Amino acid sequence: MKSNKFLSLLLLLFLLLACRKTDNPPEITGEVSSSAVRLGITTDGIYHVTLSALQDAGMIVDTLDAANLRLTQGDTAVPILIQDNQLIFYGQAPSNRYTATRPYILTTGEAGEMMTETAVSTETAAPLDEIPQTLHLEENNEYLAQARQDDDSDLWFWQEIGLQQKADLTLNLPSVGSGPATMRLRLWGISQDYQVDPDHDFDLILNDQKLETVTWDGETYYTAEVAVPAGLLKTGNNHLTLDNTPAGAVVVDIASLNWVELDYMAPATAVNDRLTFTGAAGSITLDGFSGTPTLFDVTNPTTPVQLTGADCGSKQACLTATPDRHIAAIGPSGFRQPQEIRPLRTSDWHNTANQADLLIITTDALAPGLDDLIAAREAQGLTVALLPVAEIYDEFGAGDATPDSILAFVQYAATNWQDPKPRYLLLVGDATTDYRNYGGTAPTNIIPPFIVPVAFSGETVSDTRLVDVDGDMQPDLAVGRWPVDTLDDVRSLAARTIAQEQEQPAAQALFAADGTEAQFADMASRLANGSGITDMTLLNGATADEVVARWNEGAWLTTYVGHGSVRRWGKEDVLNEEAVDDLQLNTPSIVIQLTCLSGLFAHPTELSLTEQMMRQPEGPVLLIAATSLTLSSQQEVFANTLLQDLQDPAYTRIGDAVLDAHRSLNVDNEGLREISDTFTLFGDPSALIMRPAAN
Repeated sequence: MKSNKFLSLLLLLFLLLACRKTDNPPEITGEVSSSAVRLGITTDGIYHVTLSALQDAGMIVDTLDAANLRLTQGDTAVPILIQDNQLIFYGQAPSNRYTATRPYILTTGEAGEMMTETAVSTETAAPLDEIPQTLHLEENNEYLAQARQDDDSDLWFWQEIGLQQKADLTLNLPSVGSGPATMRLRLWGISQDYQVDPDHDFDLILNDQKLETVTWDGETYYTAEVAVPAGLLKTGNNHLTLDNTPAGAVVVDIASLNWVELDYMAPATAVNDRLTFTGAAGSITLDGFSGTPTLFDVTNPTTPVQLTGADCGSKQACLTATPDRHIAAIGPSGFRQPQEIRPLRTSDWHNTANQADLLIITTDALAPGLDDLIAAREAQGLTVALLPVAEIYDEFGAGDATPDSILAFVQYAATNWQDPKPRYLLLVGDATTDYRNYGGTAPTNIIPPFIVPVAFSGETVSDTRLVDVDGDMQPDLAVGRWPVDTLDDVRSLAARTIAQEQEQPAAQALFAADGTEAQFADMASRLANGSGITDMTLLNGATADEVVARWNEGAWLTTYVGHGSVRRWGKEDVLNEEAVDDLQLNTPSIVIQLTCLSGLFAHPTELSLTEQMMRQPEGPVLLIAATSLTLSSQQEVFANTLLQDLQDPAYTRIGDAVLDAHRSLNVDNEGLREISDTFTLFGDPSALIMRPAAN
């Protein structure tokens, strides 16, 4: 049986390749610019780039000349300084949660914006022996989506502190002055007892001395500010304990630490050949540099100013500071270097002569696995554009590797390309909510989705927002995803997608319902009866073995209704990852999962059940699943339209049916908006809907 299928597939692919169109979409060339490079910045600071580093990155440039070099970040020109054959600028850490670097673009052939100069103030003022310093300590070990309160919420936390637990931290200070200090701690209350106020408390102990009992109430953020008496801090390691072992007011007290910040006074001595400060008022001598330092006023980080006239001796600088100024003094070895320097990709996706019915966005590594799928779609009359996501980042996002860049491209193509405009978008690549790879588990081949707020779990990922062309919170193109990270998986999905369009599916439809609550069987019956499906099997409260056995007998449509999680259907394993290994589908099946979380393809450490099914060699290739927790009553609204469309011959491709179901939702209703955001098509949206033969 499998051998015959394989021979049929080979014959099909031969025929498709033989009739490929000559007007092929632009191919991935991998060409890069010799006149523009991307500088990746991770931390605020003064950066330098040498001529040789630019040349090594492929830029054709003979000398560093401000009349021939322009630096930009987004649409904004960045002031530069040319000094000692180095290009110097002030770089800022990324503020966009989707990327670990902020891109700066350096281009040859046009004059850039020069950094202005001004002389330091030398007015007579009280001498200062110490200057304000700030130590910020933060580790990102745990992601708490439920802590989301707005788009700017920081959801990565350092350490959870439960009842009868301690958190021990070390604060290393290169040097310390004699004055008092102020400590701030950013915290999130995980547990909540509505009968007690406050329901969080712990002792804050520094160098064996209790500073204060920190208290707050509720499942909310809290910033504690605590005074540190003079003389308690010391140069070197300082031991800080958040002690939740003393008995408190509640039985359960769980909180999570986000960061610790310390404002203190210290001698004006450079560390690692750099010294930055703000809030100082008086005459200061800065020392401890390896050579004559260069000074900058970075109060406004987008328009830094070089300060001159501060030289006052070997390896020193002198100035009169005012408290409103942020000063950076950098010795010869204190300049930071970009995380990466790479040439920009060259592409022509802004060309309004482009046209495509199907857009495929992927990475360079996965693109070769799509040749056969493209041939199949072109043989069916669709035009296809294959786009490396790196080219989209560079052409539509000024180097920013974010979903915003992808949306900008989709909006442009849907508005400016030739008719017929793009109808389908296939995303080929995995994803993660750990965009900055704090946990070290991020996939290699990432096509990033948007993060959206949801009621029951804080936030989750959404692919439909990538195709919201007009900003009305509804998709305007049919979008689907293959959440895979290897070329073998891409080739497998391409072959199986093509093969499933060549077989007549079984007439049976399978509806499986979670048996733990009667409402699920009732909903499954309503959906089946409302869809007009006549040949169906309803399994209520079945085990995973029973579901797989019935599924393997053949069903063109498989629908599950009930409880769910990332890795299973049901509370009692209606389907789980172990059972998926037993799938042996001889006929294609469209899988609709009316449950929670089984489509959370961007989980940083777990493989969702949907991904498990797609990667199974005998698994389905067209699935609809949610990336979040939603209500069955709202899922039913979406499912009713989808099931009817799947029965309607007017809808020939799966993406059209799913898009219509999304667009039937009233997104002014928050719950239905979440259905639109989170119910995702896993599969090629241009895939044909294979229905049973008519009786």
